Amino acid sequence: MAIVAQQKANPRANVGISEDRAARASAQDAPAALAAWRTLLREDMAREMADARWSRALMGVGVVHLSAFLVCQALAEPVSRRDLRYLAIWFVELVAVFVTMRMFAGRHWIRRNAAVAVVAKLWTTFLILSFNVVSLNSLVGIEHPWFKAVWCTLSTFFFASLAWLFTPLFFIPAVQMWATGLLMATFDPYAYAIYGVSWCLALCGVAANLRRGR
Repeated sequence: MAIVAQQKANPRANVGISEDRAARASAQDAPAALAAWRTLLREDMAREMADARWSRALMGVGVVHLSAFLVCQALAEPVSRRDLRYLAIWFVELVAVFVTMRMFAGRHWIRRNAAVAVVAKLWTTFLILSFNVVSLNSLVGIEHPWFKAVWCTLSTFFFASLAWLFTPLFFIPAVQMWATGLLMATFDPYAYAIYGVSWCLALCGVAANLRRGR
């Protein structure tokens, strides 16, 4: 009775108690809400990947990436130095990737599906960080090109993020990229070719799995 009388006498305290209970209930519901969001995201991606165009688009991007890095490998020198030709190659590759996606995945592919939009944002972040690593390496001394192996660390993070969001199968290319980084560090003169081949295999593997799942 005393508590009820106190609550009536102090309505602000009553409101505070209600808000506290609502906050605790919301915190308890958060894991379930997150699980539901991931389920919806996975279902959304599964519906979109049922389109046969995506497997062709991924293989096309893999070929574009491989071609660009084989050109980089052909330009590689025993002692690294600043060379604007690499920047031009990467820019052309980026344009070619968007053209390939438009040709095979269709117009507005990046906005057609919420799950694809999430992956595109992760990929954009990956590209920004990859360029940032090259810039930092250039500032501290490009004579020791450690940025190449770091690319594989970023690639591992990208595929691992997809694994947590969508399917554990993405851990396969994540581990592949980790091993690719070791190969690139060991055989640095062939790092560009190793990186290009590895990414091409990873994308073609994802495309093959999509075809198998239909």
